[in-house]
Parts: sequence; C-alpha cells; structure tokens
Amino acid sequence: MMIGSFLSFVLGWFTPAAGPDWMWAGGRDDFVRGLYFRPNGTFRRFGRVALMLTLLAGSAAVLWVLHRL
Repeated sequence: MMIGSFLSFVLGWFTPAAGPDWMWAGGRDDFVRGLYFRPNGTFRRFGRVALMLTLLAGSAAVLWVLHRL
C-alpha cells in the first residue's frame, strides 16, 4: 500500500487527470483512495499534502522500527 501510495503521488505530479485506479485494490471505490483523490482521479483539495505527510510519517515509522532492532 505504501508503494502504491508513493507511485500515485508521483503519477499525480505528472498526469493529474490520469487517475491512479490501477494501483488500488478497490479501484475507484477504494476507501483509502477516496481520502486523497476525487472520483475523476485528481487530487482532493489537500490530498497531495496529506499523501506527502502520510508517506513521510510512514517512512519515519519504518526507520524508527529498524533503528530499534
């Protein structure tokens, strides 16, 4: 899911209207996809910022866990 979110983020920068449907298990009806993207595939008002913060927080959490090992 984290890789799919990152690829959707990168795809959104270059082709915002293309839509990241193929990256989500539920397609357009996927709940997590609906948090960041509109049904037409463009980012919501703060979707791009929220996705970036999610990816940063997730990466920090993974690094924190690896550091503790």
